[in-house]
Amino acid sequence: MKRYISLILMMVLAVGVLSCTKTETDGAYEKVPPGPVSNVQYEPDYGGGTLSYTIPSDPDFLYVRAEYTIDNGMTISRTSSRFNNSLELTGMGVGPYQVALYAVDVNGNESEPTLYTVQPKGATVDPISKTIKLIPGFGLFYILVKNEFNTVVDVKLDLWVNNQKVKDPPTFTTSATEDRIEVKGLERDVEYTIDVKIVDNSYGYESEMVTYSNMSILYDDTLNMKPLKIIDDPRLYGNQWDQSLNYPDNQNLNNYTGAPKTVLWQDGAPVARNKMYKFSEFRNARIRHNEASIYLFWDGRPDTHFETGDWDVGQGPDWPWCYFIDMGREVQISRFCIWQVEPCAFGRMAGGLRSFEMWGSNDPTPEDGLLDDWELIGKYTIKVPADEIDKQIEIEEGTEFQIDPDNPKFSRTFRYWRFRGLSDWPVTTNPGDRYWASGRLSDIMLLGKEVDANADVNQ
Repeated sequence: MKRYISLILMMVLAVGVLSCTKTETDGAYEKVPPGPVSNVQYEPDYGGGTLSYTIPSDPDFLYVRAEYTIDNGMTISRTSSRFNNSLELTGMGVGPYQVALYAVDVNGNESEPTLYTVQPKGATVDPISKTIKLIPGFGLFYILVKNEFNTVVDVKLDLWVNNQKVKDPPTFTTSATEDRIEVKGLERDVEYTIDVKIVDNSYGYESEMVTYSNMSILYDDTLNMKPLKIIDDPRLYGNQWDQSLNYPDNQNLNNYTGAPKTVLWQDGAPVARNKMYKFSEFRNARIRHNEASIYLFWDGRPDTHFETGDWDVGQGPDWPWCYFIDMGREVQISRFCIWQVEPCAFGRMAGGLRSFEMWGSNDPTPEDGLLDDWELIGKYTIKVPADEIDKQIEIEEGTEFQIDPDNPKFSRTFRYWRFRGLSDWPVTTNPGDRYWASGRLSDIMLLGKEVDANADVNQ
């Protein structure tokens, strides 16, 4: 009997002990906060800086949260997981600022705050504004901005002439590490004073104003395109062309009689014919394909176009291909504008030209062919705008290229122009469509200056 009584007493005591023990299921531990963050150190930087610390040893500790209020009254909260012992502060100006650091556990319990005062170097807009450079370009100004912080900032401008505000240009927003902003719609022969400041797009901090005085754009003129004529292959090769030779292949796209001599001379050395007489080198692509003639490329009408013909059915060359054009006088170009064929623009369908080269020559001895003195003016690629609205604007207004955007200047002097198509667009709208190798563009406008002012451009 005593054995049974003792057993019962032991069971009662065990139940009593268990009922006094805290478990996760009864919620007692869920209300216990972790220990506080300790040993806080601070490394200042522009816009904030870095806080480092020792995290609590609690096994259920999850992350650290920092809270602070900045100049505009906004409270910012930043977090860092238990796997880190540091945290980045952002959105600050000059300060000082008091930062409250909380340790938070898996159940959302927060420690008592650890308070720490920080003094940043200042807002990020200040060092960004010190990188600003303003460069005159043809018909515009370039504003160069460096932003190592990748802060989203607004570049705000005021333009003045004779102390009168004359233009209210749009605000430009950027977060790029390096950006080139174009300020367009300016007048030639006018001296501008330009005020530039950087504004933090998120928090409103403003830099000091940077002022540029007596600034004028570089100016050029639209070149007359009427004198332009194709340099056909016989003229391109001059006395190196032999009327008695058979055409060297089966793609006599332009119905020429004859062919280049077997051996050509270039820079004083013999060059085998097949090294040069290719569509990618010194041979014209199809001058007329159906109703689309290369002469429509500079007729001033964006509703017409040229195309090279489709090579895979024997109607045109493969990529790359070339056209050789006589400008009719010596010129220098500063920039140009290209119009795409709208159905093909930006790869909507196949056949639109995407990348190309411009070459110039002033060969002094055209009688032996126009094979010398060719110099690359530049390689250019049409880039896809950010959205559909900008795409449509560019289709209608054209895509402008500066000859040398890094150092705005006129090209070398040349009379003979080589336009070399390099590639078309990947087909994005109907990927299953047949690949269409025919290069197409609608129109081009060249800007620059006449080198020989006495030239009769109407001949």
